[in-house]
Amino acid sequence: MAYAFAVTRPVNPPGAEPVITEEQLWKALEYKARNPSAFVPIISSCKVTVDDGKKLVREVTFGSSPDIVTEEIQAHAATIVYFEMDTGTRVTNVVSYGADDELLLTYGFANGIPGIAADEPKPSAKELNARVGKSVEGSIAVVRQMLKDGKL
Repeated sequence: MAYAFAVTRPVNPPGAEPVITEEQLWKALEYKARNPSAFVPIISSCKVTVDDGKKLVREVTFGSSPDIVTEEIQAHAATIVYFEMDTGTRVTNVVSYGADDELLLTYGFANGIPGIAADEPKPSAKELNARVGKSVEGSIAVVRQMLKDGKL
């Protein structure tokens, strides 16, 4: 059985510098769609095959696997990016705000969670929050470093 799960993290927790704006976060997510390996280290190659301003299609490989996964990506500025994989998995990146107007980033997974085999028992919410949360936290760290490096 393929599982679904979503994790949210604050983009600018107390003490985080520099502060990332919504516009900068969105630009980074657009960059991530075309250049994913800095954000998703297990992606070992990426070739964009369609980029017509409305739709982006890319072919990626994961780790040492020779299998090519085709992903169709749709972005709805400046809030949602959908990654539809030909494997049936859907990944969603969502930019949102919390009750105190704090900027949030959510990664959602449907019909499969990377790194969790469909035939293994579903980990607890606490374990998934920790495991999947590292992906969100890692992406935010990449965005912050891009900002420090003047790339945003």
